[in-house]
This record gives sequence, C-alpha cells and structure tokens, in this order.
Amino acid sequence: MVKLHISENRGLALAILWIFMITNVLFKDVHELAKASTINEILSGYFYGNPVTDIAIFLGAFGVEIMLLAVPISVLAAHKIARRYNLFASVVMLPTSLLVPPRDMDDYFFAVVTVVTLIIIFSVAWLWKAADTSRAGQSYA
Repeated sequence: MVKLHISENRGLALAILWIFMITNVLFKDVHELAKASTINEILSGYFYGNPVTDIAIFLGAFGVEIMLLAVPISVLAAHKIARRYNLFASVVMLPTSLLVPPRDMDDYFFAVVTVVTLIIIFSVAWLWKAADTSRAGQSYA
C-alpha cells in the first residue's frame, strides 16, 4: 500500500494535485484536437453541439483560471484562504468539468481521472487543519 505524506505540507500537495488536474484537462483537449472530426466541428462554429461564442470561450478561460490560480494560492496564501479557495475551486470545477458529455472511451477515461482528482483535492482541503501548516517547515530528521 502506498503511504501518502500529504499531512506534512498540504498546500504543496494541493498545488501538485492542481497541476496534475490542469495537465489532464490540457492533454484531453489536445488529444481531441488530433481528430479531424473535432477540428471540422470547431471550424463549423460548434463544439460538442454547442455554438462557439465569445462568451463560451470566456467562460472556458475563466474555468482554466480557477484551476491555475489554485496552484499559487495553495502554496503562498494563508491557511484559511488556501483551504477555502481549494474547497471552492474543487466544488465549482466538478460540475464544470462534466458539462461536455463524453463521446468515446478516452473521454470517459479523462472524465473519471478528473472527477477522482477533484474529489481528492476536496478531501485534502477539507481535512487541512491549521496545525498541519505550522509543522510544514519543521525538520523530521
């Protein structure tokens, strides 16, 4: 069994989880662009049956910024702010990440990884106590 040491520095663990999450989303999107059908659909002005509008692009960018901002906040912000932001971001990103229905096997795979990662992020943030932060700089030698 793998023993995780996230209690030693939950902020760093959360930042790493968010980087994993962002990379997963990015790779899924790049992976989709490798299909001619996806490119043709985007060129037609639609993506997954929805019109590609300026507001849709803005909302997508806003969602990405929520995830990106979680990385420095997790490490640099005070415990209370970092914990609340991670709880907020994971709750907001869960339904957002499921807006686009899976079309094929790899979409289902990426969706499962995304959901599990967000549940782990929420759990780590939920269990993050201020005492965990005070021990972060101590040496355990």
